Amino acid sequence: MKVKDLYAMIAIIFATNFKEAISEDKFSKLAPNWIVKNETKENEKGHEYWHKAIKGIQKDVEEDFKNLKEFFAMDSFKLVSEIDVKMLFEKQRYQAPFKEFKNSHSVNMLAFLAAIFKNDSDEKTHLFLGLYLTKYFMESFRGLAEHLKVNAKSDYYKALGWFLDDYLKMIKITLGLKA
Repeated sequence: MKVKDLYAMIAIIFATNFKEAISEDKFSKLAPNWIVKNETKENEKGHEYWHKAIKGIQKDVEEDFKNLKEFFAMDSFKLVSEIDVKMLFEKQRYQAPFKEFKNSHSVNMLAFLAAIFKNDSDEKTHLFLGLYLTKYFMESFRGLAEHLKVNAKSDYYKALGWFLDDYLKMIKITLGLKA
């Protein structure tokens, strides 16, 4: 699997978890390890919480989702504007897949990131990826990662906060971003 495909897949996994609480059936089938294991502090901490989470209770995760869901709307951090994201999507002729959410909601921003990664095949798309990440994505999702790490009550969402932090750092290093 290519790195860009892995990054796209991880973006979709985060989007799925920020769209709604994981179902009882899927929760019972969680793998003992997150899909990426590396030697970063963020990944190791995420795995600590993940191992606790898979032994936990799905209803606790569902309740935590209810408490956190307002923060999955990225404009709650006031670092990204709904109007700016909407204009970007329109300019790129991108239709946000989750119509029930604003364009600036994490699920739509992550879906857009996954689409860019999947289509990153030349210098033009690669430059656009860098622009999207630095101007629209990274700062807001750093805010979300920190919020989850500090404010999530379930080990599941704490783990996702640490894994999101790791994901952002890996993207930054891989792409050589300054942001």
